[in-house]
Amino acid sequence: MQIEWVNWVSVFMALIATASTIITYAVYRSSTDPEVIVYADTDKKRPSVIILIIENIGKGPAENISFKTSRELPEKAFGIKEPDDMPKAMSSGPITTGIPYLAPSQKVIITWGQYGGLKKYIGRDNIVVKAQYKRANSKFRFKELDSSSQIFVEAFYQTDISDLNWDRKISETLIKTNEQLQNIDKAIKKLGSEEV
Repeated sequence: MQIEWVNWVSVFMALIATASTIITYAVYRSSTDPEVIVYADTDKKRPSVIILIIENIGKGPAENISFKTSRELPEKAFGIKEPDDMPKAMSSGPITTGIPYLAPSQKVIITWGQYGGLKKYIGRDNIVVKAQYKRANSKFRFKELDSSSQIFVEAFYQTDISDLNWDRKISETLIKTNEQLQNIDKAIKKLGSEEV
């Protein structure tokens, strides 16, 4: 009876050791693996423009990144001139050709279009983008990783598209101030020459 109890304890301890090893490996992988995602966002410096962002949010670099989409993405989908004028399907750029290397926290930003053009092409549906890639600098390069993202344009309906480009606003203010100072300087010089 005691031998049987010792056997069960041994099996239980072996299971705990195995679970601990699996958890340690999972934590290690999550702290070193890349994770490439694709998402849409508004461009903070160009009002009304929507950008497509490819980003490695993982802790390790990714290489040989390729993308598969559930349907074609539009490109340069800006304001529509004619009711029947449909944006063209994306035929170039990193989504179609892939990316050779992406460091952790590195982003690739694509000017995608405006809400009206994108909405006309995509409609209310979302587009699923699957990224496939490998760990860079890894001994086990045969294992391919993947991640899935969803892109939807409907979320940008009635969003704030005010001009937040403070760099440009400050630059324009400085140019106007400089012009005013030049005018004041000319007026002072003119007054000085008239007095002589």
